[in-house]
Amino acid sequence: MHPAEQHVPPAHRLFAHLPRADQRRWAGVYLKGLLTTQGKKSLRRIAASVTPSPTAPQSLQQFVNDSGWQWLPVRAELARWVAEHTAAHAWTLSPVVIPKRGELSVGVHRRFVPASGRTVNCQLAVGAFLSGDLGHLAVDWRLYLPRRWTEDTRLRRLARIPDATGHATPAELCLSLADRLPRITPEMPPVVVHTDGHIDAAAVVEGLQARGLDWIVAVQGGLPLTLAPATGPHPADGAAPHPAPVPAVDLLRRHARPSAATPLVPGQPRLGSVRVLLPGGTRPALLVGVWTTSRFRPDRIWLTGLPPAGRTRTLAVIGSATAARVGVAEAELGLHDFAGRSYPGWHRHATLVSVASALRGLGHEVCPAPGSG
Repeated sequence: MHPAEQHVPPAHRLFAHLPRADQRRWAGVYLKGLLTTQGKKSLRRIAASVTPSPTAPQSLQQFVNDSGWQWLPVRAELARWVAEHTAAHAWTLSPVVIPKRGELSVGVHRRFVPASGRTVNCQLAVGAFLSGDLGHLAVDWRLYLPRRWTEDTRLRRLARIPDATGHATPAELCLSLADRLPRITPEMPPVVVHTDGHIDAAAVVEGLQARGLDWIVAVQGGLPLTLAPATGPHPADGAAPHPAPVPAVDLLRRHARPSAATPLVPGQPRLGSVRVLLPGGTRPALLVGVWTTSRFRPDRIWLTGLPPAGRTRTLAVIGSATAARVGVAEAELGLHDFAGRSYPGWHRHATLVSVASALRGLGHEVCPAPGSG
């Protein structure tokens, strides 16, 4: 960082590209409101916590929903700023379910949520988080749009969905976020993907592998995999072919379950691992089960293509990822509270929430408004 930049308040730096002074001022108001408003972060409550102006809610509505400022430059600068101030152990990609009432919020749909065992009315976002010593800080987002939202001309118009934005699966959204990550940190840490029953793990593994990235992906127990031979990924000439794939959970239970004699320490999960071949039977990978109880079945299953030489580091990242509470800080700062219905409005709100979360996480919770000049 240039020495002169060290004295520039973060909010000034992050919103410096906004073309108008009033936009930069309202960005500061919005951030302060997100950081200080207790409970739900509605526009009216945000405004009331920061300024006595009776027109502030309307001005904030205009700033988030109707003004034309671009959110991608803010996110790019946010990612650079966060990476400068905390060491990156991993880039974490994770789905975030945002419960909604009604059917007019952009991207809203009915979805089964495995974590709760319920079908809910919601939006589904996929976030990119820099994971380091200070936790998981969001720097980028994609919003899932079911085909109903991309193929219905009326819905597209009402939600102001850009012409170039079409339907993409959650796995494709995940990979589009991954494409932006290598340009941010000097050295690319592994990409950790929480799938949570919303993202196709096999598609993400294939995409990350094709991009040459180091990856660790949460997988379902039913994912069919083959045990890797002891001598390498390919059978010798004349040897019997690899056995048929079996569910990942069965491989772990047979070959990697921790010994019952190993004491279970609260808060310290036990890990067991086994070498496997990726679907197609050509590339080796490590399958890792995480046990937090004495149950026969692992509580979480991860698959990684990281090389064996980095096994200790890989298991440390997996242990940290298993305990991660990704997206909680952003939810507390109002990610779920946006009441607008437009696609640009949602992305601007998510960007401001991410900035507020980073300011709090990096110790800049009380932030002056961006300059008015």
